[in-house]
Amino acid sequence: MENDSKYFFARILFFSDSILNCVPCNKQFRSQQALEQHIQVGHRCELCNKSFQSIHSKRQHTRSAKNHSMENHRPVVKAAPPQMPVQDCQEGNDQPPELGIGTNGDNLNLTYTGVPRAAVTPVFKIACRLRFMKPDVNMLLRRIDTQLDTMVISALIEAALRLLPPDNSPNGRAEAEERMRQKRERALIQETSFIDRMRDLGYQFRTEREQKELRLSPTPDIRFLEPVSVNGHSCYWIEYKNYFGFKANPFITSKNKKQFRKYVSGLGPGAVVYKLGYEIEHIAMIGVETFREAEFLNNLEQESRLRK
Repeated sequence: MENDSKYFFARILFFSDSILNCVPCNKQFRSQQALEQHIQVGHRCELCNKSFQSIHSKRQHTRSAKNHSMENHRPVVKAAPPQMPVQDCQEGNDQPPELGIGTNGDNLNLTYTGVPRAAVTPVFKIACRLRFMKPDVNMLLRRIDTQLDTMVISALIEAALRLLPPDNSPNGRAEAEERMRQKRERALIQETSFIDRMRDLGYQFRTEREQKELRLSPTPDIRFLEPVSVNGHSCYWIEYKNYFGFKANPFITSKNKKQFRKYVSGLGPGAVVYKLGYEIEHIAMIGVETFREAEFLNNLEQESRLRK
């Protein structure tokens, strides 16, 4: 007689072209042994290590404020101390100034080369684990010790929430559409402000809309009429991103890389400007330089003054 796990296994298993699915969590396996092992291990709560036989039970447990109000459900994870590159300290001052990593208010005289991955990954992992609880910045800060700026943490939470299963109910779809509308509106406002600032500095270029009207291709946010030098890098185009750039960003980084390759192939080298900064070497592509908006505009302002 088969044991209980075999009966449970039989209840949730179906076959589709030799692919075996765990129906509750929709995870796929290529062998019966792998699926059975997955079922025996169960669905584990990352916060308290408790196992459940279905993803539904786990979600109910995770959403329960009672279950997750105890201290043993709130582990504090120590993020690796980030090593931020800064200029040499002034004589007589052995300590560099304290910075919230990723803030737009950083001293622009300090060199910004991105945020170390060791500082980003632990925060993003916690955000992913808590995504069913719809966490905010304060919730994450109660669980992890990090020097990341709150706006960067908020961006990591937003990225983690994209991993939630879609709500296909009428209300769920309507809410998702409204969130996307608001997100596009905010991005357009920031992009327009950035473009206006570039025009004020006297740079000549065509916007994405102007390029499309002329049926040019490809169409980055900015296509310079003449290449512009930024920090010694020649740029023929600029793509503006109203968020924090990092390698593990779900569905975004791979899409962006494909986009940037098209720009480099069609136009030459260029730059990506992130509103909130970026993770070190998350792009690492020949012909593409990455900048944070604050430093990028500050550099161009200095270049503009030198031209006058």
